Amino acid sequence: MTPINVMIVEDELITAEAIAILLRKLNYNPISIVSSGEEAISKIKDLNLDLILMDIILAGVMDGIETAKIINTNYNIPIVFITAYGDKKTLDRAKLSEPYGYIVKPITSEDDLFPTIELAIYNHQVRDKLRDGNKKFEKIKQLIQPNNNISPPQDKIFLEKSNYLENATEKIDPMLEIDVADEKINLVEWLKSFSNPERFLILEILKSQPSKLDDIQFYIGKSQSTSSHHIKKLEKTGFLKGWKKGKYIYYSLDKPKMKEFVYLWENWLKNLSS
Repeated sequence: MTPINVMIVEDELITAEAIAILLRKLNYNPISIVSSGEEAISKIKDLNLDLILMDIILAGVMDGIETAKIINTNYNIPIVFITAYGDKKTLDRAKLSEPYGYIVKPITSEDDLFPTIELAIYNHQVRDKLRDGNKKFEKIKQLIQPNNNISPPQDKIFLEKSNYLENATEKIDPMLEIDVADEKINLVEWLKSFSNPERFLILEILKSQPSKLDDIQFYIGKSQSTSSHHIKKLEKTGFLKGWKKGKYIYYSLDKPKMKEFVYLWENWLKNLSS
């Protein structure tokens, strides 16, 4: 397994070295120790980092919270704060930089680090999947209505099912399975069906009118087997429907199903961030 590369931003060298020892015991790789926010920012671009452990009180002009805000704006690296200050005022200010965790000193054993770091890495991976999924979702919205104004479907049965999201608790498992047209779907895994850009090209082709398999193959410039493979993947999402007419097979978009999904996805994300 690829080791987790960690930067330690801590102005007390003895504390930083002690944390590095604990990280190595956990099979993490502390590849950089810096004492200021300025130094951390200057080194990040040259390092392949998976995580930053950031003290809040630092040497230099910027403290850890200000440094974290800059890093979040420019880099996709999870940050966990390490600090001797666990008061509400400090916590509330730290939240503004959207950290992935908060460890209060003294850090004396691996157990002080391991749970928070593991959860931070996991949550960061989930956010990345959601971010990638949301990009695909935006493309799907464009296929339905270019103006992005999606009206909720009027089907009574679907609206009853959507009430689950409207009444959801504040914390929703990012890997939650939900119902879309009577089918249990893991949203993140389901969106992997759109991982190949050629599949979006197929959806674009079918946006205006149904097309034969031969025509789809011609437009995307792929072999019949590759084209059929992409179509089968899209059929599994429910966005595509096919039928035989004479000796040809035609395909078209199932726009009601797509609208159903878009409405449910928007509500799911809204509840996830609330």
